[in-house]
Amino acid sequence: MPRTAPPALPHEAVLRHEAAARLCAAAARTLLVPRVSSATVLGTGAAVAAHLAALVREVPGLCNITVHPGPARWPHPEDAALAAAQGTVLTTAASRDRALLGADLVVLTGPALPVDRSLLAPSAVVIEPPPPGA
Repeated sequence: MPRTAPPALPHEAVLRHEAAARLCAAAARTLLVPRVSSATVLGTGAAVAAHLAALVREVPGLCNITVHPGPARWPHPEDAALAAAQGTVLTTAASRDRALLGADLVVLTGPALPVDRSLLAPSAVVIEPPPPGA
């Protein structure tokens, strides 16, 4: 039996993810110390793709972006090309703790367990999603 693509997200959901990602990137630029080098994105699905694209486009100085959990067929070719053009390496981590280890920036793309700040860089910034309906 041939495999089919997953159903497309409603237009409103995609726009919501993109708006949250742009807001996250603006917050990261404002709050991070210069020469941030690593970011971790925790989440799945379209929210992760939107945040990756926004971070690579709008936050200068990112050398590495780690995603956990690592989604299937990731990174998307467009995300990979954009990251490569900016000199940013995209990776996945097998565990949440490994993804957080030494991160300068942590982006939670949805509801998540609290972040163990002892794993992060001393001046790390953690950005959580806005509450639903905000």
